[in-house]
Amino acid sequence: RLYMLPPECAPGGHSVLQNPYRSTTFSSSWLQQSSLQDFICDHSLTPGWYQFQIFDKPASMPTQCVEVNHCGTQAPVWLSLGEGESLPGPLEVRQLTACAAWQFFSSSSKECCMFRIPVTVRNCGDFYVYLLQPTQGCMGYCMSDTLPTSSLLCGPGEVNVGGSCKSEDPATPSVPVVVSEVTGNTVYLKCSFESRSNSSLGYVVAWSRLSPEGRKEELKQETTIQTFAFIELDGFNLRLGDKIYCSSSSFFLDSPSVRGISVESQEFFAGIRLRPEASSVSEDGRLYEMVVESTVPLPCPEGSPASAEQCTLSLQLMKITPCIAEDGLLGADLSLSSCVVDLSQGACREGICSRAVIHFSPVTDFVKDGNRTTEITVKPIITQNFLWNGYSPKPVQITVTDVPSAYCYSFTDPHIITFDGRYYDNSQIGTFVLYKSSFWPFEVHVRQWECGSVVHAASCVCGFVARDGGNVIAFDMCNGEMGETKPQLTVKNRDLSKSGIRITESYQGRKVTMTFSSGAFVRADVSDWGMSLTLRAPISDWRHTEGLCGTYDGQSDNDFHLAGGAKLEDLHAFISEWRLPPGNSLFDTVPSHISTLNSRRHCTCQEEMPRFSSPRAPSQPTSSSDPSCSNHGNMGFPSVIPTLDVTSEYITSVELLSENEREPLPSRASRVSTSAYQQPRGRRSAQRFISNSPHQSLSQSDLEGVTYFSPEDHEPAVQPESPLTWPTPSGLTEQQAQAQCRQTVANSSIVMGCRHLLKELTVNHAVTMCVTDLQLKDEQSWLNATIPLLENECERRLLEEGEGEEKYQDAVAILKCPNLCNGNGQCSNWGCVCFPGFSSYDCSVLSGNIYPHEDTYI
Repeated sequence: RLYMLPPECAPGGHSVLQNPYRSTTFSSSWLQQSSLQDFICDHSLTPGWYQFQIFDKPASMPTQCVEVNHCGTQAPVWLSLGEGESLPGPLEVRQLTACAAWQFFSSSSKECCMFRIPVTVRNCGDFYVYLLQPTQGCMGYCMSDTLPTSSLLCGPGEVNVGGSCKSEDPATPSVPVVVSEVTGNTVYLKCSFESRSNSSLGYVVAWSRLSPEGRKEELKQETTIQTFAFIELDGFNLRLGDKIYCSSSSFFLDSPSVRGISVESQEFFAGIRLRPEASSVSEDGRLYEMVVESTVPLPCPEGSPASAEQCTLSLQLMKITPCIAEDGLLGADLSLSSCVVDLSQGACREGICSRAVIHFSPVTDFVKDGNRTTEITVKPIITQNFLWNGYSPKPVQITVTDVPSAYCYSFTDPHIITFDGRYYDNSQIGTFVLYKSSFWPFEVHVRQWECGSVVHAASCVCGFVARDGGNVIAFDMCNGEMGETKPQLTVKNRDLSKSGIRITESYQGRKVTMTFSSGAFVRADVSDWGMSLTLRAPISDWRHTEGLCGTYDGQSDNDFHLAGGAKLEDLHAFISEWRLPPGNSLFDTVPSHISTLNSRRHCTCQEEMPRFSSPRAPSQPTSSSDPSCSNHGNMGFPSVIPTLDVTSEYITSVELLSENEREPLPSRASRVSTSAYQQPRGRRSAQRFISNSPHQSLSQSDLEGVTYFSPEDHEPAVQPESPLTWPTPSGLTEQQAQAQCRQTVANSSIVMGCRHLLKELTVNHAVTMCVTDLQLKDEQSWLNATIPLLENECERRLLEEGEGEEKYQDAVAILKCPNLCNGNGQCSNWGCVCFPGFSSYDCSVLSGNIYPHEDTYI
């Protein structure tokens, strides 16, 4: 039998009231405290048929008296069944009465039926519909999620609660997630989660933060039927820098005492974080990233929207580095790419509202200063925004671990000591690869000419060319005859101010040092016969070098090698491997594919402090308006030997005058020469171009313009001779040579002053070199030729000690003032101050002038 469905039961025949606040279990006091606008008042309800639903499930009007201040209103309306009355059966309709509960303020008792309202009820089979009319005042019709059915069959894990199947425990919500939001200039934190149940659930949300002692302090707890909650980041109860948590638990709306398990969010840090790529780095000059990010929207100027471009925050970074006072100041161990970081407002994504990246680099100082920790801090923010004003993000610490340095020596004949300490002689002439890095675009070529022997094959270095990326430095005296030419230094670079190259002079030009962006350096000790070279390799070149200076891997037995790295046993084959064919060296041409390395900016970012006013720290040219930034920031330039920074003077060519031609100069400007050398004698023909412009941008053609014919490159390799014999043509015996070299070298003032620093092996090497030079050249003038090696090695050891100068005062004095000014002057931090009648860097030269000369310094 078919039944005709009443029109009010059909879809469209009634409206649906589904506000969950109408539930009999919902306390209206929650709305009175937080959301008064959501208070339910049915005095404006449109008359008609209505169905009640809670979370899309059918509900019904309660038939028992409801407590005042429930159902989202003050006066809840319920269905009163008089004696003998009942709800209608399937498809039946009945006229019944609803009552409004009320409680007078002056009385503690309540009235369950203070007002009566007629209601018609229709049973539609699976649900009821009610013919409702507007209430007489601010009252609200209640609903219950239970239907008057006879019995319910509930599934596993469910129980029958008032005729409705429910879980034994409320479903646990998902793990809450905390994000920040901004409304106007007010920042809120939002705790959001997902419900895992279709039941009528409410939620308890609790906020807490981590105290400085590491305990969680509860800030706020609230009850809601929403799956989110807010708390204001007000600067009082909740501040920038706090670590914040939110937790949520669920409960049945009709059984609030039944609560589920509480679930807590992950920690949310409110503020700005500094996140370095690594917290421990080696002193290798590498570039590392440091991310600066804000988890909170940035403050905007008053009256501007939160998305405005003006919402930018500038952070001032500072470094705090432990130092040694009084007896020496250790420089910074870390440099930053900038001292200012600008954070710009953007949309908050995945918990990040603003992000910027800067770089830091460990400073290569070649000093054994131990593992040192640098702290990077942010100055307190100054702004009119109360939340942000005075806030300083938490600093980060970065430890720089010390690494050993490596040196290669090519002295006099030349005698070579590789990076790994292997000793050998190279008497060949021609042009060679002395040092080439496979890690950086860096290499050093040397040219060797015949020097000082008419009997045996003997050679000396007469010049070198170093390439550092797109920068090329030539220091050369090979274009002429030994004893007649002077070294000429030429720098080829498109922008010297960004090259990262530094050139210094010591001992009135007898030592010339070039330091490069990688931390490598080449020092030339100049004599009339040529020059001796000292090279330093940065730790980044560990296992990345080739050439006559060896492999730099800590193993001296593989220093003799082919270009591909294969080990060689034969010395002659090794030297020949690294001899360059004519026209193929940096003396002749620059590879067309080379490009200038991108210059990196390095900033100390330290608060103003007294500067170290000794030759250790001469002022550096800077590459920007920020005085704490330069292109040399990732390298330390410590020195004990007095140095003069002459980088800017070598943009073109400079002649270094020999001692007998050097005159007292009132200023350094008179040292610079823009004229070409005199035409050399027959053995070499040269065409030199020297620019008069001190700021000219030199190209490959300019470098080729200063090339010359080198006959040594075209000579065949000299075959190994039979061992040298004693005595020499002049009658010098081996014992006499040993005694003379011992007296001159081992008993020299430099060895005496540096006796606690120089290793016995180093002194023995210098003595051996001296003896060999006497045997080859049979000239007494070579006795002092290896003294510069001991000077350089003493300075190296002194700097590596890192214990200040007080412990080694004798060594410091002898390096600053060679031979202690020979008794003809007074020693100062900047060198010898000669007495009237004496001059030169060591006051060893008699002069007719009774007044001290300015060139007695440096």
